[in-house]
Amino acid sequence: MRIGPESRLIDQRITEWRLLEQARKERASAPPPGARITQIITISRQYGAGGRTVAQLVASNLGKDWTVWDTELIEAIAKRADVRKQIVEEMDERTQSWMTEMVQHLVGGKHFDAQSYKHHLAPVLLAVAQQGKKIIVGRGANFVLEHALNVRLEAAESFRVSETMRRLNMNDDDALELVRRSEKERRCFCKAVFGRDISDPSAYHMVLQTDKLGYEVAAKLIVTGARALLHIKPVEEG
Repeated sequence: MRIGPESRLIDQRITEWRLLEQARKERASAPPPGARITQIITISRQYGAGGRTVAQLVASNLGKDWTVWDTELIEAIAKRADVRKQIVEEMDERTQSWMTEMVQHLVGGKHFDAQSYKHHLAPVLLAVAQQGKKIIVGRGANFVLEHALNVRLEAAESFRVSETMRRLNMNDDDALELVRRSEKERRCFCKAVFGRDISDPSAYHMVLQTDKLGYEVAAKLIVTGARALLHIKPVEEG
């Protein structure tokens, strides 16, 4: 049987179904509200709002067993898909090329494209979450891991541009272009993969303004929320 042009749409619908089905199974197997013990935090962030910095501060406050998963997710997806890391990096949190043409890469006899990225993302997120004590940065993890503490970090564009200039040693114009392009790509990514608006406040337990609070205070607020919602005991000093 020949597969027509509609196969791309079919693949997309199958991927969306898998994401919803996996999320449903997670909800079904979870203990009732008030007794959930899934110790996972997801941090969605605007570009330049300090997502990884805040995540590392949270991990440090929660204890040595907590680890941050950010670019580490790229390695996990590459391993699961059996492709090179740089191929996954090209797809990571981007969809611009997905909407116009399915960019395919032939690596060791295997194709890895946008659909492949989406196909492997949810299982990787679920596998990481099952381990517990993880802080997952970006990749729309909050739309899959609904029983985690889901946090959104935002900041004024001027702040994010300034932070990008400082962090990457860029001039003002280049930093502004990077911030705006990255934000557009992340919005398109979540819309294409999860059918959700990344900035929808109802998708998060907390929405924090890092330019007003500062990274340290934002991290402390997340830690307080995590200890209350996820039943995490304070680290004993000794």
